[in-house]
Amino acid sequence: MSLPKGVSSVRSKGKAYWYHQDRRGRPDAGPRTALGEYGTPEFWDTLAKVTGAGPANPAPRANTFSHLIKHYKANCPKWGAYRENTRRCYETAFAHIEEVMGGLDPAAITIYDLLVFQSAFKAAETPTMGNIALSLVRSLMQWAIKQGLRMDNPARDVEQLDTNPAGARPLSEAAWRAITSPDAPEALRRYAVLARAIGQRISDVLPMAPGQRDEEGIQLTITKLRDQEHWCPLRPEEAEEIDSWVIEPCGKYITDGLGMPYAQSAFRRLWRQYEETEAGAALRGFTPHDLRATKVCDERIRGRPHQRIAAMVGMSLAMVMKYSKHIDQRLAARGAPLGQGWDASQKGKIE
Repeated sequence: MSLPKGVSSVRSKGKAYWYHQDRRGRPDAGPRTALGEYGTPEFWDTLAKVTGAGPANPAPRANTFSHLIKHYKANCPKWGAYRENTRRCYETAFAHIEEVMGGLDPAAITIYDLLVFQSAFKAAETPTMGNIALSLVRSLMQWAIKQGLRMDNPARDVEQLDTNPAGARPLSEAAWRAITSPDAPEALRRYAVLARAIGQRISDVLPMAPGQRDEEGIQLTITKLRDQEHWCPLRPEEAEEIDSWVIEPCGKYITDGLGMPYAQSAFRRLWRQYEETEAGAALRGFTPHDLRATKVCDERIRGRPHQRIAAMVGMSLAMVMKYSKHIDQRLAARGAPLGQGWDASQKGKIE
């Protein structure tokens, strides 16, 4: 449901606060009115009062998935609290749900129906979007329960598709040489250095700027943790390399040839284009996300225990252990005590 002009939200510590203000941003702007939590009766009643739009948001019919989706987005507080990028991704998943199940009755959906729905993503080799869609179907089924449309949530018994059994893996030495060679685009080289130094996702690495440098580390926010603040230490040689980069005033560390920051899709395209060249051939099969595993394995080689790496990178202990399995098995095979790295002669060899 589209909101009337003058409605805006402000995020603070992961929570969205909604307001209405006529002629917002203009010198003759009207008073700003707090609307309360998105989707609640208070929200719609206050909005109706300040806009003169009539009664509170009416509940649409919910005897089809299409109507259930509209009702969910108009009334569920969680939907209003999602970030813009998250909602954009979820809208894509909702489109898939409507295309396949839009006319079905939520009260009659079975596990078999959901397995059929899920199989389309498996056939199209898009398991990640399939899992996002399944997660939203779970939320919709739970919403249907709250509306008294059914008593159970069959989506809870459907397992997610396997997106990558091995998970992220560390870059080989050949791949690292390829992405940091003079033949690689400057944006790729900078990304590789920065991402390997701090072990963050592409969504948090691309927007980074020199203003985030803080003493011997970098201050950032972790998007996946609802903008949780985090400080990542840097090794002296990493800090020296990063500080040596020429940056435009108020610019980002990683930009295109025109000095503009990269969108994730454009940067992934740059990565794929380079790996198709002779100089970048060793990068084939790797992704930007693999630099997170590279960071974890680097720290294991240096003798850091899993718990300390989790604190350094802002990652869950389970994820650190998943990424470090590429190193831990070799450490164990060489007889290294738990929590110790390889000897100096092995340092950096993570192929």
